[in-house]
Amino acid sequence: MTDSVTAADTLPMGLMRGFGVRNGMDVQAGALTPELAHQLVVLATVWDETHDAIVLTDAANRIISVNPAFERITGYTEHEVLGHTPAMLASGRHPPSFYAAMWVAIQAQGRWEGEVLNRRKDGSVYPERLRITALLDPRTGDVVNYLATFADLSQQKAAQRKAVRRASFDHLTGLPNQMLLRDRAGQAIAQAQGSHGQVALLVLDLDHFKAVNDSLGHAGGDELLRQISHSLAAVASSTETLSRRGGDEFVFLFPHAERTDLRLMAQRVLLALADPFTVNGREAVVSASVGVAVYPTDGVDFDTLLNNAESAMYQAKDAGRRCARFFTEEMNQGARDRMALVGDLARATKRGELRLHYQPLVNLVTSEVIGAEALVRWERPGMGLVPPGMFIPAAESTGLIAEIGEWVLNEACKQVRIWTDMGLGPLKVAVNVSAWQFRQGLLEQQVNEALLQSGCDPHLLELELTESTLMVQPEEVTAVVLRLKQRGVQLSIDDFGTGYSSLAYLRKLAVDKIKIDQSFVRDLTSDPDGAAIVRAVIQMARSLGLRTLGEGVETQVNRRALQVLGCDYAQGYFFGKPMPADEFVAALKRPNA
Repeated sequence: MTDSVTAADTLPMGLMRGFGVRNGMDVQAGALTPELAHQLVVLATVWDETHDAIVLTDAANRIISVNPAFERITGYTEHEVLGHTPAMLASGRHPPSFYAAMWVAIQAQGRWEGEVLNRRKDGSVYPERLRITALLDPRTGDVVNYLATFADLSQQKAAQRKAVRRASFDHLTGLPNQMLLRDRAGQAIAQAQGSHGQVALLVLDLDHFKAVNDSLGHAGGDELLRQISHSLAAVASSTETLSRRGGDEFVFLFPHAERTDLRLMAQRVLLALADPFTVNGREAVVSASVGVAVYPTDGVDFDTLLNNAESAMYQAKDAGRRCARFFTEEMNQGARDRMALVGDLARATKRGELRLHYQPLVNLVTSEVIGAEALVRWERPGMGLVPPGMFIPAAESTGLIAEIGEWVLNEACKQVRIWTDMGLGPLKVAVNVSAWQFRQGLLEQQVNEALLQSGCDPHLLELELTESTLMVQPEEVTAVVLRLKQRGVQLSIDDFGTGYSSLAYLRKLAVDKIKIDQSFVRDLTSDPDGAAIVRAVIQMARSLGLRTLGEGVETQVNRRALQVLGCDYAQGYFFGKPMPADEFVAALKRPNA
């Protein structure tokens, strides 16, 4: 037992005695039983090897011992902090009331836990997750020690900041993405409503860029887009926003269009691309077509303005490219085609033209199919299956998505009940919920009726909300979601990392699952930043007791990478494409499905 006693002796005597008292044993130097010595060896190992810092203070909160992790995180040695209070680590970022409330909680409840900003020896401030526990003498009830543990959150916070930036800015050019553009445009329109001002969107699409991109290669094309973005950004003022919408399309936002000569600005934008660009020693000549739409004449919301600016841009292409056009009501066939699509879509539900396809959801540990995401398809007469990318945006911009969403809920719940009756269960179905369903205040009723009419087990229904949906009437959303969860309905956050919800909402809504957006999963093995973000999301979810699902898994490599990081579930073409219900069942019944 010599080695055991030596290992135990590495612990502070105060902690040893406290351990003994709590276990009904008398710990005296040289009087260790074999059992107690073994337990103290384990405790000593935890003390030395844990990644979390541990601080032991006396009843007056003077430090009497720290572990190696404390020294590593703070930069202070044990000798430097002995006899001092932990206040020596204070960053000065918290008011006295913060610490007063902390000690009130410790005195009343015996513990406190929360995030704190502290300062290292080198002066740098870092965030930590801190837990303080009062250690009592069970015989007297008096505080004999305080035990504090904390984890350095610096890397986690940095990854979260990267995630926020990635969600709001284009990773290639560094420009705001459409989500951020939409937010800023909404603010500009709201201000213009009160001041009777004007807001303009200018959509710019590069001419024949695919041919240029093919000639330069993928890397060369990316470099060209970066150079183009720099040239365009030089045109915009500090109050204007240049955004990359995706591919070779850019959008300017002019929040005070009444003060801007938009025709002159359109010409300046075109001139910004007049000079050739040099990529890898080769000249690249590009031009662009520009379309402009103005609030309130051409639309009173972001989506309408964007669609109309795009219509004007296509008119510019039809006019020979390398020019600008302003939106007019009579503009182009594209606008009329979209109107026809919306008209047909409005009748699609009643005509029985909608279909549900199901994409498998897979447990990454067991490889078991645990359910499916229900995805709507439209079989438009004379045109076959219309891709969702063509009709879902139209449905969302017109509000038709609410009616379609109700139909999806009903059909998905019926299908779950059919699977259950077939003995295939329990199979869960995930259904996307739009902000429109919340706006109309009908979601709770729709869910309850779908469950009642189908006989579907509420625990087998999962509602998928995007982060942006959470921000639409957040109080009402919270109330509805919590009532549905009381019924047993599950809740997941879709496309996590591309929106702007806070951890507070995740806790408040009692979310069950976070779906990590495919943009992060796709580059998991090739993008270190992306991998760090995914790892941080999974760790954060685990700390909150949430499950995680990776979207867009297309290869075994990505599947394995997610599994190694601790992700619980996955979906994507690697496991199966969205398919009709009968094909989904057939796939389930195949060996090794």
